[in-house]
Amino acid sequence: MLGQITGPLLAALNSTPPTAAETVPKQVAGSSLTRSTATSVRAEQVPYVAQVGGPIAGIATGNPLTLSQSRANGKSALEARATELAQACPLSKFVILGYSQGALIAGDFLSEVGNRRGVVDPSRILAGGLLSDPKRSASTVSSGSESAPSTHSVNTKSSSVAETLVGADPGGEGVLGQRDGGMGVLAERVTTMCAPNDTICSLSDKSKVVAAVVPLLNITPEDLPNYAIGRGLELVKNVAEADPQVIAKAASSVITELTKLGVVAATSPYSLPLTLAEMVFSSTMLDDVAQVINMPEFDALVSLTKPDELVQQASQAVSYLLLDAHRSYASNYTVNDSGDTAAQWIVKWLTAKIQAGL
Repeated sequence: MLGQITGPLLAALNSTPPTAAETVPKQVAGSSLTRSTATSVRAEQVPYVAQVGGPIAGIATGNPLTLSQSRANGKSALEARATELAQACPLSKFVILGYSQGALIAGDFLSEVGNRRGVVDPSRILAGGLLSDPKRSASTVSSGSESAPSTHSVNTKSSSVAETLVGADPGGEGVLGQRDGGMGVLAERVTTMCAPNDTICSLSDKSKVVAAVVPLLNITPEDLPNYAIGRGLELVKNVAEADPQVIAKAASSVITELTKLGVVAATSPYSLPLTLAEMVFSSTMLDDVAQVINMPEFDALVSLTKPDELVQQASQAVSYLLLDAHRSYASNYTVNDSGDTAAQWIVKWLTAKIQAGL
């Protein structure tokens, strides 16, 4: 995916006639680009093992790395290479590019730099481009549609520190939530793109199954005790902090439905399965309890009891697994009225930024 950006970008910048004999390298790590005012531009991919799924995925891939482990490895590799290049080339600036899990890592790097916690000074960052970032900042579709807005919006900002959204606003946020502090002082220099229906970067409050399952795919057997304890503590905290009226409503619903079950069990035991089904699929009990528990795992369970939401959950899960929208950034996902794909737009944007930054 990034090769379809760096290839044309290299060609465009290398075709520029030399303007000086002095060599002043420009670096882009993520992929990484180097351009001198004399002759050359270089693209560099920072290598790391990209893995999602941990031990479950490891059965098929032979690599049991969890997403968090892979993410940490990639971020360390990018930080090490950026530090090395920054020290070796003190006049260089960086453009950081990332796609999918690479966008997660590139975005983490840019966020830390933008909030002045990174390994290079923010002044060294010329630009950043993120495609399908799993921690994209939250946004709301202005047209009222959560699926596929009909118009393109360029340079959309959801907050002063959020990265700049280019293209149609898909709504929602990244599947892993959003970054505290956003991009800091780099907010105007970092762009993000998210194709409609790409659940990886546009998880909405209706994408409950994906939100619940993704964390479970990335825990190891060693993590299970701490994970269970952590979820238990969160459950206790949510219940303790819930509105008393919400708790009372949930308790009333539970008592009402259990009373019905008790009466049916005593008077007409053969209709007990039907009563149980009505309790699960027709009553408000699970919704009322969900308001108190406030956890994605339970929300996912409740959503599966509603026919309309079940269809949407299945669609979201299939979209997440098949990744059709996720692969569209260099092909059929256009981000402006000129018909530029996400990759083409970034090439034009970076060409202008890098030439202006020389």
